[in-house]
Amino acid sequence: MPVDLESQLRQVMAARDLRPDQIATSALLPVFVPAQSGASGRWRGPHIRLRSPQLGMTWAVMQPGNVMAYVTFEMQAFWDGEEMDWKRQAIRNLAAATNDREGARTLCRPDGRPFAIAFMYLDGLGTSRLLLRQGLEEMFPLGYRVALPERSCGFAFSADVSDDESRSVMDIVDRCHRYGTYPLLPGSYQADDLLPAT
Repeated sequence: MPVDLESQLRQVMAARDLRPDQIATSALLPVFVPAQSGASGRWRGPHIRLRSPQLGMTWAVMQPGNVMAYVTFEMQAFWDGEEMDWKRQAIRNLAAATNDREGARTLCRPDGRPFAIAFMYLDGLGTSRLLLRQGLEEMFPLGYRVALPERSCGFAFSADVSDDESRSVMDIVDRCHRYGTYPLLPGSYQADDLLPAT
């Protein structure tokens, strides 16, 4: 059942008032954001630059109704003081929020082999699933490219796609970028572009 705007605003305000020791780290997830979000110097939490110069990554805690509360420096300091590997916890949570849940759609060749996968989960973090590299490497053993047109839609497709297959995927990617609620990047990228910048 959709959450109305007033309820969402109440949830956002309630999440802002939580102390770090009240945060459910089981709901902590990684989130891709435009690189300028962290570059402005006004971002109030941990943020890392990625190899793609247009993209950064931060973390959020999902609240009821898929409301996100971004991780603050205060939360980070608390978890670091508790010697918690909260970044690893976020990846574990992401895997748990992905496996055996609806949200992945595959495009297959006539022989049944997938040539692309789209991640569109109810939590609105489809792009975050592109961090689950092991599963994608198993699905696309010849390598793969990624697309992050909009925060809720992440795409991976095999490096050996045909021209027609590539056009099919990129048409969808382009529409998601143009009409999405939280646009990220047009086009496609190497999978390693999502790794931290060195």
